[in-house]
Amino acid sequence: MESLKKFEEICQKDLRQDAFSIMDANHRGIFRKRTLEDFHRTAASISLHDGVPEEIRSHFATARNLIIYSWFYYPFNVSAQLSAYISVEFALKHRSGKLGTTTSFSQLLKHAVKKGWISDKGFSQPKGRLERIRRMNKAYPPEFRTPEPALIREYCDALVKALPSFRNDLAHGSSFLWEAGATHVRTCAELINQLFPDPASTLPGHANAAE
Repeated sequence: MESLKKFEEICQKDLRQDAFSIMDANHRGIFRKRTLEDFHRTAASISLHDGVPEEIRSHFATARNLIIYSWFYYPFNVSAQLSAYISVEFALKHRSGKLGTTTSFSQLLKHAVKKGWISDKGFSQPKGRLERIRRMNKAYPPEFRTPEPALIREYCDALVKALPSFRNDLAHGSSFLWEAGATHVRTCAELINQLFPDPASTLPGHANAAE
């Protein structure tokens, strides 16, 4: 059962973090326990570009910081996930001009997909799957190769169904705890980043300048 941390234990690691290990980048094949630095590095790697309105970037910072502080209190990992979902809803309402309305999260997501504001190519998970399929296909003759996904909206359609369900489960009260909060926060960042033009992508010589 969760309880208030003792004053003298506030800055101590939540012992549940010892249940997880990661690959040591400096020693191939060796796993090690995670550190607070790992948590900060993860949070720092998840960001919103400068084209996202400042109030949304400020709101999303809560989710990023909760990732870090889950080192001290494990359930903050799930709190980070819920906070990120709320930031997504805020961004969708801002982008669609629905601020101040009662438009549902599900409707907002469906509208974003229909308008083409978000697509599979803007998310790391489907892009990673495509890269894995391409690497695997190189090892097989044509007749045994896996068809490559088009990266249009298969993943987005799944998000339309999944995100509102995940958000509602957490918002309406749940005792469920897991370790993948940062993964969901990253997905939320990738979604929000697609909703607004990235100023850096219009700079000469930028990789996305011609897209």
